[in-house]
Amino acid sequence: MSTDELSALYGHDYYHGDEYGNYIDEKAALQANFAGRVKELFHLPGISAQSQLYEIGCAYGFFLEMVQNRFQKVSGIDISEDATAYARDVVGVNAKAGNFLNTDLPYQPDIICMWDVIEHLAAPEKVIAHAAKAMKPGGYICITTGDIGSFVARMRGPKWRIVHPPTHLHYFDQKTLSQLLSQNGLEPVSITYPPIVRTVGTILHGVLSMRLQADALYRFLSQFPGQNISIPINLYDIMFVVAQKGVDHP
Repeated sequence: MSTDELSALYGHDYYHGDEYGNYIDEKAALQANFAGRVKELFHLPGISAQSQLYEIGCAYGFFLEMVQNRFQKVSGIDISEDATAYARDVVGVNAKAGNFLNTDLPYQPDIICMWDVIEHLAAPEKVIAHAAKAMKPGGYICITTGDIGSFVARMRGPKWRIVHPPTHLHYFDQKTLSQLLSQNGLEPVSITYPPIVRTVGTILHGVLSMRLQADALYRFLSQFPGQNISIPINLYDIMFVVAQKGVDHP
């Protein structure tokens, strides 16, 4: 896919009705997930308020908003013109629309974050290679993605909720993602499975609209109160991977 085709795929409708019922309504739940990840970032050796962070796939900027005053430099990129416009104009963060592979970063990050992004990429191996070259020696890349080797994924097979092309193109387990990172001088230092917070509305949309194609039932139930109630869920099929670039790696 071209950059223009990808940008169109991740336009307004992707965040409002296709992949998500309403992404903006998910902000509190998304930031609840991000809060735990931010704590983990500050537990990494060498990371402090003087560190610089860059996010690949920053979407509407909700993560950048949380960290923009906690690190020395913070910015991000996303293929979606619609999402990054909202991030800049409404959320007020430094977000750029574009293809990361064609981007020279404005600084050498100590941390590069990819939250639920790698499965969307047409060429994840190229993105990881570009990220590895762009970051500081001793820096970290932090990734969340589904684990296709997990019990739930193996049990569900092609019905696993993470499997839905054309937006999800690549699937990893601990071994394959670790290999991809290691091939680019990024050695995994931790793989964990934290709970994921989802709203009632997102759960209904995922089950009824996306899986069962019961759009009429979803629209009916979505009118009831409580859509924004957040629920932590852990099926141990979403992994949080942290890898470090060697200090002697170019």
